[in-house]
Formats: sequence, structure tokens, C-alpha cells
Amino acid sequence: MESYATDVKPLRGVFKQTPEDFLVEEIPKEVRRSDNGKYIVIRAKLREWDTNRFIIFLARELHISHKRITYCGTKDKHAVTTQYFSINHNFDPSTISISDCEILDWFRTDRMLALGDLMGNRFTVNLHLDRDDIGSLGDVVDELNASGGFPNYFGLQRFGSIRTNTHRVGKLLVEGKDEEAALEYIYDPEIDTEHYRRDFASTMDARSALKEFPMHLNFERTLLGYMLEHGTLRGSLAAFPKNLGMMFVHAYQSYLFNRIVSMRIRELGINSVNEGDVLYPVDGLFNSDARKEIRVNSMNRGILEEAVKQNRLRPSAPLIGFDTHLTDGPQGEFEKNLLEEEGVSPGMFRLRWYPEFSSSGERRVVSCLQSDLSINSDGIMEFNLGRGIYATSLIREILKDNMTW
Repeated sequence: MESYATDVKPLRGVFKQTPEDFLVEEIPKEVRRSDNGKYIVIRAKLREWDTNRFIIFLARELHISHKRITYCGTKDKHAVTTQYFSINHNFDPSTISISDCEILDWFRTDRMLALGDLMGNRFTVNLHLDRDDIGSLGDVVDELNASGGFPNYFGLQRFGSIRTNTHRVGKLLVEGKDEEAALEYIYDPEIDTEHYRRDFASTMDARSALKEFPMHLNFERTLLGYMLEHGTLRGSLAAFPKNLGMMFVHAYQSYLFNRIVSMRIRELGINSVNEGDVLYPVDGLFNSDARKEIRVNSMNRGILEEAVKQNRLRPSAPLIGFDTHLTDGPQGEFEKNLLEEEGVSPGMFRLRWYPEFSSSGERRVVSCLQSDLSINSDGIMEFNLGRGIYATSLIREILKDNMTW
């Protein structure tokens, strides 16, 4: 994330002093209830729970495979979130007893939830702004709206809520470096200081490492257990849930997307419409409709520029995958140059060692706006965003260099 949408003076605040400073509530698509439905959907309020880790704990609580639990979207760990989960199992939801988890509602349905079964999310955010800056918050948001919105960056949590190296694991997978990817997940010399991680990297002794690694590091211990059994880390990431394995590749795609958007903002402007661009219609939450792709040419450019100003269309950039065709025009040169710099190509996203983690790619709009925004006298903001749009990207535009994690 190298560029901002506006030059407005940043406000002074503190982001996420406590999980209660960042509340997220899912806005699901309609889920039809059925008294005799095969599946159970729970609406759970979670405090400081990584979505994938919560599913592992929930599966243990119910004595079932994690594969029998699905969800609509992943959430930041450092927050209080209200999320929906569907479970292919007959049980009494009132018996669930997991720390920092409250079951708010449950019902039966005939269909399991799937990733993306959301309209968006409702956020309540307390930035602990300086008193002098609270009155300026509305003006900053107005300037942001006038500029066309904020960059649709993937937030830092996309790359790991604690150890922000998920994208580096993904790049190694794309490069076909299977064992190196697993080792990177266990020990990253750029960010890890714990003695047990360093000791394993120097000795590669899985048996000793399992005695040292804390029990709550479930995924690291899974890889170490695999190595102890098979004598190698090759193939070990297949022991992860598929959605977690895919997360590594998606994180690397997100890293590339953020860099492409940064270059686009710097060189062309956030919502510029250029020949060769691919535009998508967007709804009131800035969810895009990929079925209605519009390509910009010299004949339609003027009309499309006006539609972008009216927030009916938005330019897009690629999430690189094996089916990706790079954009035409100068924006396509950004994409080409970045891939050359990274030493990867679209075809490499068809993974050799883990074909189930392969990604064909897609496109994502480069900017968006919040809706139904309110600001109270203490500077606490409430607003809606579409699915997959990060509140932290909006907050970054408000605090800019003052944003700390």
C-alpha cells in the first residue's frame, strides 16, 4: 500500500487499543430457514478469534471434521465480530462452550453457507481521535468521497493477523518451492524472534520442536507432526484445511494487486478511465458484477468516465491467476513490469505440488466508498462496506502515516 487517494492532512488517533474499538457485523445474503433443514446455522459473537482457528476449535467441541463447517467470510482477529457459520451436524447449539464466543441465534436450513454469501459488513470503529480532530472527521470523509473514494487495498490482516508473512509463503508455493513454503510458515527470519522457531530452523529436529512449540500454535504443530511422520516437509501443507492453504496463494495475489493499484494511483489517478481498462458495474455497497465486464475503447470512454463519476462503474485490476490476461494500455505495463520484477508469470499459479491450491485469478475494482456513515460526538464511526472491502483501507486514508497497529 504505497499511495493515498487524497492529500488531506491526516487526523491524530490510535487504532485498535482494544478489540472493542473495532466491531464487525456481517450483513448476509438471505438464508432461507427451514424447521426440518439438514444443516444448522449459528450466529456467533467472537472476541479476538481468527476465523480459521475458531472453526478448528468449534469442530473439536462438536467432535466433527472441520470440513463440515462453512462460513461467509474471514474476519480480523483483533476485533469483536458477529459471524455466521453453517454446520453439517445434528447438535444442540446451546451446549457450545468456547471462550470469548457467544451464540446469539441459530436456525436450520437446507443449504450450507459458502464463502462470499454476504452483502457486506457493518463496522463500528473508535479511532480515539484527539478532541481537536473529532470535528474534522466529517470534512475528511467528505473530501475522500469527492475524490472518488479510497483505494480498495487488501488490508494488512490479509497477510497475517500476527505474523504478516502469508504472502511470502504464497509466493514460494507459486514458485514451486514446497518445502521452503512450509519452513517459511514455521520460521520467518524477518519477523520471528521466538527461540523455539529459531532452534527448529537451525536443527530441523521436528521431535524436539514439538516439545517446544506452544500448544496453541495448532498449524505449526501440524506441519511438525507431518515432518516427524514422513521425514520431510514436502507435501506437509496438504494437511491444512483447503481454505487455509488457498489463503497463502490469495495473500500473494493480494500483495500483487495492492502494488498494481499503488502504481495506478501514482501514475494515472485512482478512478481514471483509460483505453484498455476493464470496468465493472457496482451496487450501493460497491460489490461488483463480474458477469457484466465492460472494456474501454476510444468510442465509449467519455460515457464510461461519467458513469464512474456517478459511482455506477469502477475500473478494475487483476488478482493474477493462471487464466489472467493482462490489461491493455499503460496500466497493463504496470502489471507486466511487476510480474517481471517478482519473477513469476500467470501460468505459475497452477501449482505443481498442491493443485488444489491453484487459482485461476479474477479482477477487483480499484476503489470504493462507504455507505450509511454516521459519526457521533466522540468521533466513533459506523458505516457499511461491501464484501471483501477492508475497513482498515478506509481508516488508513483518514489517519495516513499516523496509523499504527
